[in-house]
Amino acid sequence: MTTDQPSADQPSADQPSADQPSADPAAAASRPAPGAGEGAVVHADRLTVAYGTFTAVRDVSFRIRPGEVFGLIGPNGAGKTSVVEAVGGLRPVRSGRVTVFGHDPRRDRDAVTRLLGMQLQESQFPSRARVGELCDLYEAIYRAPGAAAALLEAFGLAGRRRSRIADLSGGMRQRLAVALAQIGDVRLVVLDELTTGLDPHQRRETWRSVLDLAARGIAVLLTSHAMDEVEALCGRVGVLRAGELVALDTPAKLTEAHAGPSTFLVDLGDPGRGTGRPAGIEEQLGGLGLTRLPGAPDRPEFAGSYPADYDRIVRLVARAGLPASAVSRRTPGFEDAYLRLVGATVTKEGA
Repeated sequence: MTTDQPSADQPSADQPSADQPSADPAAAASRPAPGAGEGAVVHADRLTVAYGTFTAVRDVSFRIRPGEVFGLIGPNGAGKTSVVEAVGGLRPVRSGRVTVFGHDPRRDRDAVTRLLGMQLQESQFPSRARVGELCDLYEAIYRAPGAAAALLEAFGLAGRRRSRIADLSGGMRQRLAVALAQIGDVRLVVLDELTTGLDPHQRRETWRSVLDLAARGIAVLLTSHAMDEVEALCGRVGVLRAGELVALDTPAKLTEAHAGPSTFLVDLGDPGRGTGRPAGIEEQLGGLGLTRLPGAPDRPEFAGSYPADYDRIVRLVARAGLPASAVSRRTPGFEDAYLRLVGATVTKEGA
């Protein structure tokens, strides 16, 4: 984890001031752009991507450093794929810029391609191609003869070299795309919806491969809808909403700043189970001045601080004759922070 992370409330901390000039667009493509994020593997500077009159990404700025797993998250349509495609040189930039190792990924494709491995959510391989043929092709492109064998073994595909793409399951195709993205002396790996279609064991093995990349100094740009995956792998996370970067920080700091208060669920008892409700208990709980959340009448839930408000509730229910175990606490997590940042409704399950 880096130490110079921007605050979650300052998502554009990497963004230069208005008086800092952008790189000359006429500069030689083979030369890194002046001031293009020295020391950064990826530098997005007020990146804007548009499709005709529709702006998919607006003024997005961030840096990715060597050995960093950087997460980019947001709802469908938030602009994640547009950013990924701009980084890979697959999508033109309307304004601002993005550089990879100081190079424009569209103008200097050769310099960037040798160092960049990509696994896209919509990776399309020829259906009649064989796994081995694709491995040979990638080994030739990245000048890495024999590199695919160990990766196929790691992703459970060693016995599939002669299989055609059309005969692979969706999960197998996903694992193949992730494996191919790591062939060669790549220094940046882009992983778009990394573990879609993988079973829990394959998912954890894939996580280990990502952490291994970072340990070797390789930068990773990861998009995912799985918040546990993002929290486990990413040192920093950028949150996109409607094409804009609304937060950028570590998962822990985003959780601290945006997850919201703890909630306390009180089981008031059920006469049908022989556990009568103490008289006046709801009025007494209401007198604590805490915000009550929507829910079942016999299991009221309140938002508050821990441990102060929790202790107040426990003391009250104890005086009413209920056990302390009647009060349970739910601590909000990273997924709650994400949902609040993108404006989604947070349920009691955090979904």
